[in-house]
Amino acid sequence: MNITQLRNATVLVEIGPHRLLVDPMLAAAGALPSLKWFTTQRRRNPLVDLPPGSDSVLDRATHALITHCQRGHFDHLDSAGRRWLRQRGLPVLCMPDDLVHLQGRGLNAVALQQAGSSTVDGLRITPVPCLHGEGWVGRFMAHGYGYFIEFPGEPTLYIAGDTVLTDTVKDCVLRRHPDVCIVPAGGAAFDLGGEIIMDGGQAMTLAALGRGAFVANHLEALDHCPTTRAQLRSAAIVRGLGERFFVPEDGEVLSFAGVQAPSASVAPPHARRATPGVDLALVDPTA
Repeated sequence: MNITQLRNATVLVEIGPHRLLVDPMLAAAGALPSLKWFTTQRRRNPLVDLPPGSDSVLDRATHALITHCQRGHFDHLDSAGRRWLRQRGLPVLCMPDDLVHLQGRGLNAVALQQAGSSTVDGLRITPVPCLHGEGWVGRFMAHGYGYFIEFPGEPTLYIAGDTVLTDTVKDCVLRRHPDVCIVPAGGAAFDLGGEIIMDGGQAMTLAALGRGAFVANHLEALDHCPTTRAQLRSAAIVRGLGERFFVPEDGEVLSFAGVQAPSASVAPPHARRATPGVDLALVDPTA
């Protein structure tokens, strides 16, 4: 299973014959508004362009997978992403609450079951509810869903979506034992109110509960996400998670092989990593 980190929450997951483009925000740097208001250091988003080689990565996509997209959440599906999906006619997998919204924008949207699991060409997808902020700020958010994804012979994957650390999220990791988890770690917050996604501390608390590999994203691409990659990498080493807590650069590819056995002592899946165009040399993160 290959995971290519493109930018923010936008990743391409290659699992079996499927190439899932998750939450495509494809705008050029600075094309979208700031997410901060009461500061003299407002910056337009995204803060960075897509990495070199992104077009060839995007062209491999067979489906899109949307965690949430309404109430102004352009960082998970922007106008450039919608235009790209319309032009290609790819199936856009989503939750029922987003179906009409996406179809109304000309997308080939396909609703997954909100309760239980859906199977798409052999790919089993189970939704896991998100909590995109607590208290008063949460009332204004589209909370969305993460997804637990299974395909025969491949590592299992949990894409957490935009969420703070909740009992539901912990339960998914503790009960389903995903081999790989993609988690937000940017600590996004507006000028007022609390964080609306996990920060580095919460992401590592979740990783400590699990026994697989964790991949952090939602980093260094939006002006309301203060966590840096350097901070996360240092903290992961301090907390003894450096061997299985990955913080990829934009454009970096992580490859995971091997499925966990039901044992608390099992090592995380082997991973290899590289940027596009570079041969991948297998690296055992437990070495």
